[in-house]
Amino acid sequence: MTPLDGSIVIIAIPSIASSINLELESVVWIPLAYLLFLTVLLVTVGRLADLKGRRNLYALGFVIFTTGSVLCGLSATDLQLIAFRAMQGIGAAFILANSAAIVTDTFPEHERGKALGINTMAVYIGLTSGPVIGGILVQSYGWRSIFFVNVPIGIVVVALTMLKLKETVAKQRQPSFDIPGAVTLSIALACLLVILTLGAVYGWFSAPSLILLIVGTVTFLTFLYVEGRLARHPTLDLSLFTKNRLFAAANATALLIYVAVNGVTLALSIFLQSIQGLSPETAGLYLIAQPAAMALLSPVSGWLSDRFGSRLLTSLGMLLVTVGLYLLSQLNAVSSALDLILRLVIVGVGFGLFSSPNTSAVMGSVKPVKLGVAAGTLGTMRFMGQSVGLALLGTVLAVALPPQALLAVFTGVSTNSSIGTAQFIQGMKDFFVIVTCIGLVGTLISAARGRDNPGKVASGVV
Repeated sequence: MTPLDGSIVIIAIPSIASSINLELESVVWIPLAYLLFLTVLLVTVGRLADLKGRRNLYALGFVIFTTGSVLCGLSATDLQLIAFRAMQGIGAAFILANSAAIVTDTFPEHERGKALGINTMAVYIGLTSGPVIGGILVQSYGWRSIFFVNVPIGIVVVALTMLKLKETVAKQRQPSFDIPGAVTLSIALACLLVILTLGAVYGWFSAPSLILLIVGTVTFLTFLYVEGRLARHPTLDLSLFTKNRLFAAANATALLIYVAVNGVTLALSIFLQSIQGLSPETAGLYLIAQPAAMALLSPVSGWLSDRFGSRLLTSLGMLLVTVGLYLLSQLNAVSSALDLILRLVIVGVGFGLFSSPNTSAVMGSVKPVKLGVAAGTLGTMRFMGQSVGLALLGTVLAVALPPQALLAVFTGVSTNSSIGTAQFIQGMKDFFVIVTCIGLVGTLISAARGRDNPGKVASGVV
C-alpha cells in the first residue's frame, strides 16, 4: 500500500496540475512532502515501537494514512494537497517502521528470510502496479480516485491488525524516549533530503541550499553528541554501526544499491519517450521488467538466505546489478526493446537476490528490543539512497541539458521534445557509468560484511 501510493501519484501529477492549477514549486512538493515525512520519522517511530509496542502503532499508521488519503482526495488547493500528502507520509512511517519488525517477531529464526522475502515481494508488487493502476484510475475516474482507493484497504487492515496481531513487547518498565536525539536526527535528515531533492532544481549553491546545509550539519553533529555522550537510552544506538559489522555493512550496501538503481527508471523513461518516441503506456510496460524480476525473486532469495546466509546472495546480487548498470551505459538511440528489457532483467534479478537476504541480515543482527530501530534504519537508508540517486541523475543531466529542459525532466511534469538526442544520451551514459562504480563499491562492502549464521541470531548481536 505505501510503495504503491508513492508510485501511483507520479502518473497522476499532470492531471492534478491541470485540475487545481498547480505551480511548478507545488508540483515538486507533492511527492516530496510524502517522502520527507516518511524518511525523517522512520528511525524515531521504530525506536518508539521498541519501547511502547508495535501493534497499536502499526494500526495507528494505517489510520493516519487512510485519513490522509481521504483528505488528499478532497483537496481543493495545492497547500491542502501538500499538507495531506505529508500526513500520508507520517502514516507510512508508522507502517514501514513496524512491518519488518512484526514479521521478524512473528516467524521463527529459521524462516525469517522467507517471511521477509514475501514482505519484500509485496513492496515490489506495489512499485510495479502503481503506475498501471494509477493510469487506469486517473483515466476512468479522475485523479482523486487514486487516494480514495486506499480507504477500504486501510479499514480492513486496521480491523485485521487489532483482531489478529498480538503485542510482543514485554510488560515491564521501559526506558524513557530520547526526545533530543529524535528531534535532532529528524531535522538533520529533513535538511539533507530537501537539499538532495531540490538542489538540482534551484541550485546546489543557492542561498536556501546553503542554509539547509549549515542547519543540517549542525543538527547532525548535535545528534551525534547527544547520542554518544548524553542519552542513556539513545534513539539510534551508534554502537550498532561501530560494533556490529554485519549491521553496518548491510545498511551501507542498502544505501549504495538504492543510490545506484533509483535513477534508472526516470532516465530510461525519458529515453524511451523523448528519444525513441514511445507512448507513456508502452514505456511503462518496458520498465516493468525490472521490478517484476525483483518481486519474483525476493521470496526465493529470502528462503535461500535462511539456509546459506546473506553474504553470498547479497554480493552476487550487487555484482549482477553492477553488470546490468554497465550494460545500460551501452544503450544508444537505436537500441531495441529486447536490448533494454534484457538489461533491466539483469538489474532486477540482481536486486531480487540482494534485497531479502540483506533485510534478513539486518533484522537478525540485533536484539529483539531493537528490531524497530533496525527496520527504521534500513528504511532510512532506502529512502535516502533513492533521494541521492535522483539528485545524482539531476546533477549529471544538468551538464548535458539546458536548464529549462532539466527542470521539466527532474520534476517529472513532462518530457521535452527539444532535448538534443546526443546530449541526453551522453548524459545518460555518464550517469550509468557513475552508478556502475557505486555498485562495484557496494559489491566489495557486501563481500566484506562477515558471515551470519542461517537459522540463528548472528554472533556479535548488539
